[in-house]
Amino acid sequence: MLETVIPNLRALTSFVTFRLARTQNKLNAQASYFLKSMSDLTLVEWRIIQLLRLHEGATMSKLAREVQIDKGQLSRKISKMVDKGLITTEQDDTDHRKQKVHLTVKARTLSDRLMPVMQRRQDMLLADITESELETFFKVLTVIDTVSERRDLP
Repeated sequence: MLETVIPNLRALTSFVTFRLARTQNKLNAQASYFLKSMSDLTLVEWRIIQLLRLHEGATMSKLAREVQIDKGQLSRKISKMVDKGLITTEQDDTDHRKQKVHLTVKARTLSDRLMPVMQRRQDMLLADITESELETFFKVLTVIDTVSERRDLP
């Protein structure tokens, strides 16, 4: 029995999707720990704030695409962030079905306070990785990301 389990386990752990999911779970738990220890932000809230720092006034659709989150789930998250005083929303001037999202001063201040911690975390994650390795890693991720959008099998 054990002989059949171990080869299957080895096969599973050699799947890129398994390794990425496992690593993502660990990274999310670590980031959530740091955010919770210094604020009441969730990881998704942190990501939304950082995206809005880059794309102030983005629509909900753009945020959903960037964060890769279901629009309904994002809408609920945005509502909570409005209640927490982190963001405001407004209707688009030309298309009233769309909502634009803006950061508040509170969110910007929180982001400024947390960014050095999150940057130190990033530095820690990359400390033993060379520039060349990181470049290769990002190239591989780009290929996997692109192929993951396909819905046909060769």
